[in-house]
Amino acid sequence: MQAHWIKQRGHAHLVLFYSGWATETAEIARLAGDSDLLILSDYRDETFDPAWLQRHDRVTLVAYSMGVAVAARHLGNLRPDRAIAICGSTDPRLTIGEDIYDGTIVGLDLRSLARFARRAGLPKPQAPDLAALGDELRALKTRPAASPCVFDRIIAARKDRIFPADAMTAAWQGRPIDWVDTGHFPFGHWQDWQEITR
Repeated sequence: MQAHWIKQRGHAHLVLFYSGWATETAEIARLAGDSDLLILSDYRDETFDPAWLQRHDRVTLVAYSMGVAVAARHLGNLRPDRAIAICGSTDPRLTIGEDIYDGTIVGLDLRSLARFARRAGLPKPQAPDLAALGDELRALKTRPAASPCVFDRIIAARKDRIFPADAMTAAWQGRPIDWVDTGHFPFGHWQDWQEITR
C-alpha cells in the first residue's frame, strides 16, 4: 500500500482513510478537522505498517469504495475506536457485479478509465498508471471477503452507479445504512470529518 500523510501534526486522534480505486485525494483532503489524516491507496499489496499508528491515542478508520474490503481484512488487528464504510462493501466484485468488474479489467484503457470517473463522479485521474490499476483490480479479485459486521457505521449513496443501492442493501445483510442523496463519490456532500465520523 501507499501511505500519504495529509496532516501529521502530532494530534492525539488519527483519521485513517482507505481510499478507493483510481481516486484522487484532493476532495478528501479538503475536509475540515483538527485530527491527523493518513490516506492509504494502491492495494496491489495490503501490507499494513503498524508504525503509522504509533503516535496516536485514538484512531477512526474511514474506508471508501474498494478500500472498504481492504479495511475489513485489517480491522481485526487494527481495532480502531470507530470504523466507517462509505459506498463500498466487503465483497466488491459481487456487489459491483462480476461481469462489470471483470470487464473493467479486460477493457481498461484511458478512455474506459475516464468513463469510470464520470460514472463515479470522480475527478479524471491525472497521468494514471494503467498497468498498476489493472494489477490492483486483479489482486483484489483474488482476496477473500471479510465479515460485513466489522463496521460501526455504513454510508451508501442512493444514486451510486458503481455500487448500486439495491446491491448495497443486499451486501450489508440487513445492517442499518445511512443513505446520502449523491452518486458514488459523496465527499462534496460534507464539509467536515465530524459529519462522517459521528
